[in-house]
Amino acid sequence: MKEGKIRFNITFVSDEIPIDPRIDELKEWCERFQKAGLTPEFEGNYTGNLGFRRREGFVITASGLKSKQNLSNNCFVYVKSYDRQSNTVYVEGRRQPSSESVMHYLIYKTRREVNAVFHGHNKAIVMNAEKLGFPVTEREHEPGTIELAKEALKALDNKNLVVLKNHGFVSVGNTMKEAGELALATLKRSRASANLRG
Repeated sequence: MKEGKIRFNITFVSDEIPIDPRIDELKEWCERFQKAGLTPEFEGNYTGNLGFRRREGFVITASGLKSKQNLSNNCFVYVKSYDRQSNTVYVEGRRQPSSESVMHYLIYKTRREVNAVFHGHNKAIVMNAEKLGFPVTEREHEPGTIELAKEALKALDNKNLVVLKNHGFVSVGNTMKEAGELALATLKRSRASANLRG
């Protein structure tokens, strides 16, 4: 598994930490994902990124978190917009946004009914995806790239979960509960399938 690198420019519009009552729910989902093994540690940081739609942009976990448990509000960033031409993400916050911010942006822009995007990593899900009939991206791309974001969007289409080839998964929903429970149910099915095969 590779951790994504930030491959876009960042312009901090302000250093204000996002304030939103839904951040508490997002913190809970970050903890549940870490406990379930959906945001494994890689080179000292916990992978994956979770967020929800907000006004014209979205709130997302910051890049390079040492844990996804007991997060403070400054572990989240408000991505206000993204300019494709200059490949620039405009943010409010005190930390760099997740390396997959462009993927989140494209999903929210294309799927108006989606209000939560959760991206995680789990070997059982990736290994059993095709067997269980989960949509899988055709091509493998480097994490954090616009190419991976476009490939994920294409494979996701009108579904709510896609597996990124040899990388991880993205679950989306009208609510955080929908996106989170879909990911947990997918993990359960994948583990059961792996146990049957083993």
